[in-house]
Amino acid sequence: MRVIKVLALLAPVIILIVGLATLRQHDGVWAQLPAPNPYVRPRALPSAPAQLPAPVSTLVATPLAPVPAPPTPAPRVTARVFNCSCFGPGSGTHFMGRVQAPSYFGARQAALSACLSFNERREPQPASIRQRAGSSLAGSSSALALPPGFTSPDAAAAANQALPGGLNFSTAAQLQACQTCTCD
Repeated sequence: MRVIKVLALLAPVIILIVGLATLRQHDGVWAQLPAPNPYVRPRALPSAPAQLPAPVSTLVATPLAPVPAPPTPAPRVTARVFNCSCFGPGSGTHFMGRVQAPSYFGARQAALSACLSFNERREPQPASIRQRAGSSLAGSSSALALPPGFTSPDAAAAANQALPGGLNFSTAAQLQACQTCTCD
């Protein structure tokens, strides 16, 4: 009984599959349209819209205004005077003065150069400050016993002259003292 129920349910599906399998390409068209009526002609295309008159006549229109010539280039920028000051991190101002430059960024570079040259020509620090800085060494410099062939730090510093284009400790310290320059 169960087999009959299953076959009854599957019978329409099997018939559909068999019918589609036997269908060929030229049998694909099942419906046909009637032949066209030779006495009915197709609709005529609509006519074009009427031409509108021109909005502005060329006789009434005013002539165009002439185009002005391009402006002449601006004159060259001349150098102007800037008030500048330079300082380093955690230190006071090391240079204040006026510099001439064509732009703000040029003034900052000129101020850096002026600060370095100013600090190079500046008077040395008072002796009391040097003695305090030197007293932090163990003992006095004369009491130091150096091995043969070595010189004392004070003599080495006096012998060390700044070469052109080279950096020494004083130049690096000067660069740090003039690290930030501002101009108005």
